[in-house]
Amino acid sequence: VADVEWGRFAPAYTSVRPSALLTALPEAHTALTASSQTTGQQEGERGSVLREKLGGQPADEREQALLDLVRRRAADVLGHGDIGEVGPAQAFRELGVDSLTAVELRNRLAAETGLKLPSTLVFDYPTSRHLAAFLDAELFGSGEADPETLLAAELDRLASTISRLSPENRVRTLAKARLRSMLTELGDQSEGDPKASVTQHLDAASDDEIFDFINRELGRS
Repeated sequence: VADVEWGRFAPAYTSVRPSALLTALPEAHTALTASSQTTGQQEGERGSVLREKLGGQPADEREQALLDLVRRRAADVLGHGDIGEVGPAQAFRELGVDSLTAVELRNRLAAETGLKLPSTLVFDYPTSRHLAAFLDAELFGSGEADPETLLAAELDRLASTISRLSPENRVRTLAKARLRSMLTELGDQSEGDPKASVTQHLDAASDDEIFDFINRELGRS
């Protein structure tokens, strides 16, 4: 028999994932329900304050404020004392964000903004700049980003996904074929037979050379 302070234990224990055991215990269930209601009210209040604070600012200043917020919270969960350790264009995965810190970052941003954010937030928006742009759109209904920004975000997301595939994964073969087809379409149309030249170049290229070609030709934000 243990004397458990459910109001502290239950919310902390289920902060990363729900527990079927605790939800079946009346005392824990009551504590979790109360905590959820309190947290929701606090997040809503913080979100309202943030909207009020940033709503009257010019778009560029508002976006910079959200970018600073994302970088600051990312630095917090990674144990850094300075947001300078979190570059705007650095991928969260490269900074050391794993599944647990990704959830913690999502939770902190949800508390700050009052938004219901997906558990895959950090993986869907892999850099601070892309994540800040998403928050701006969710909070203030900003228009869709320009094509260059969208393309850069998709390339970052694709690179992050591919980097998690093992060398033996059969999906890598499919990815290489699709990338070769895409690079053929992006070839220089002004001289000779661009499709043939690009295809010949890529047929002889290694995986690292293919991704280096993408970064060199398209750039990464």
